Amino acid sequence: MIDEKFLEGIGITDKDTVQKITEAYAADIKAEQDAAAAVQTQLDEASKTIQSYKDMDIDGIKASVEDYKQKLEQSEADRAAFEYRTKLSQYVKGLQLKNDVYEKYVTDLLTSKELKFDGDKLIGADDVVQQFRTAHADAFAPNPGERAAVPTSGNLPSAMNGVEAAFYSMNPSLKKS
Repeated sequence: MIDEKFLEGIGITDKDTVQKITEAYAADIKAEQDAAAAVQTQLDEASKTIQSYKDMDIDGIKASVEDYKQKLEQSEADRAAFEYRTKLSQYVKGLQLKNDVYEKYVTDLLTSKELKFDGDKLIGADDVVQQFRTAHADAFAPNPGERAAVPTSGNLPSAMNGVEAAFYSMNPSLKKS
């Protein structure tokens, strides 16, 4: 260690020179101590990080990753099934069936055929619906654009006679104008 006695022992006796040398030496020692403390702090942090890696349950992490993969796949399958059901429901609603019973029947019929969508088009559905329409024409709501039959007398009767009442009861979709 460099101090006044050491410097006087090697022949440096000037007080200003001794003071400058000891101050420079002290500053160098302080800088080296600070650098050593910083390196020690980094070493301690690195040791803690390494220990945390050693303490990790790698098998548990791997199992967790596999669990999340399965959950992701299930979530994707659920989303795709929901999207399919929604598109199918919209398709069936667009068919203008008379009631929910026919809609459910047609939905189940299309689902059983395992038809796939290409964008918003249900591939093969037109054939299935056409077969259903042929077999169950009364399942579809009347087209509001079609002209309905009206009495030919030119005057609307104030009360329908029995024939007209029977006709309209057998043809409820016709307008009574």
